[in-house]
Amino acid sequence: MSKDFSTDPVNSALRMHECGQNEYWFYHKGSYPSDAPLLYQQLINNANSEIIIWDPYFNVKSPGNDQDIFINLKNDITIKILTSKGLDGPETYLTEVKNALKIVIPPIKDCRFGLRVINRGDILNQGDRYFHDRFLIIDDSEVYLVGSSVGYHIKSEQSTGIFRVQNDNTKKFIISIFKQYWNLSMRHQIPLTFLH
Repeated sequence: MSKDFSTDPVNSALRMHECGQNEYWFYHKGSYPSDAPLLYQQLINNANSEIIIWDPYFNVKSPGNDQDIFINLKNDITIKILTSKGLDGPETYLTEVKNALKIVIPPIKDCRFGLRVINRGDILNQGDRYFHDRFLIIDDSEVYLVGSSVGYHIKSEQSTGIFRVQNDNTKKFIISIFKQYWNLSMRHQIPLTFLH
């Protein structure tokens, strides 16, 4: 079942090693010291209706530039991002993310976008919804537990992995947690609407 990732990468085109069960992929920096892992990008590119990025550290400032993950987005896609940031007073992070996506995603894509933030600096807003894991949910049907934040899947940073959740009940459970967090995190948001 398993492969020796140091000598036998199964899918070298993705610069990820896989377990052979279509379940777990691992980017080993030692195997590909300068090549970016590309599986996260491929999953985003293949989305047909909705992309949910649940990542506490979504970053649009250099050197992160996480917005580049949407560069090959299909048309008519809804993007939801739930993150945890320490927002400053005027909440510039919210507008920075929206403006960064507008640069990467052209109007012709008819993309809808919404962002909600569980503010680390606002204990009352944060409540018991603080999170640290990263998830990617595609088309309300594919659920991935992602080892590192988006930036680590755009560029070669460190070794990291992506685990596909295949059990239907587990997928429903994770999606239900996301929906609960999303629905309770309206205090700091870019409301879901067309990006342009």
